[in-house]
Amino acid sequence: MSAPDSRSSEPTYRRRRPPKLMSLFMGLPRDLYVGPIADLFAWRSILRLTTTGRKSGQPRSTCVSFLPLTETGETHYVIFSGWGVSSNWYRNLRANPEVTIRVGRRTLQATAEPVQDPARRRELMLKMREHSDVAGPPKVMRPLLRLTGVFDYDNEIRVAVEHAEELPVIELVPRRG
Repeated sequence: MSAPDSRSSEPTYRRRRPPKLMSLFMGLPRDLYVGPIADLFAWRSILRLTTTGRKSGQPRSTCVSFLPLTETGETHYVIFSGWGVSSNWYRNLRANPEVTIRVGRRTLQATAEPVQDPARRRELMLKMREHSDVAGPPKVMRPLLRLTGVFDYDNEIRVAVEHAEELPVIELVPRRG
């Protein structure tokens, strides 16, 4: 048995649940992720993630921002839990890492692999920040969403980068075939 990797550690970031209005807003893409609208979401780097409920065993879907990552010739999708380790979808995929993702109209089976190295989590969150101009709500909508208190995407990215080393960052690796 080899010694544990000193660079490896579990994420620890915790955050209060989002306000009701924000939860409602964040749930909309899940219900609208169909047909041509799904392509629009994928274009804005939003995918639909379906996990298996850790208690119910039932499918549970949510939409999350993603960073497409092509380092080995294959595209993987990096996602992060901005609400930390207590996020339901994060706890579900930790209990069962076999997930279904929908990117636009394409549905893929994937394995969720939590990133254990804090330095790698930081590196990926910095890449996500660079990618944020073309991800999430369009830039022209962001001031209105921020002003109304519905959702502050830019602040969410800032907080994620600030807590990158302790934040749950997950790589979704599509299964072949």
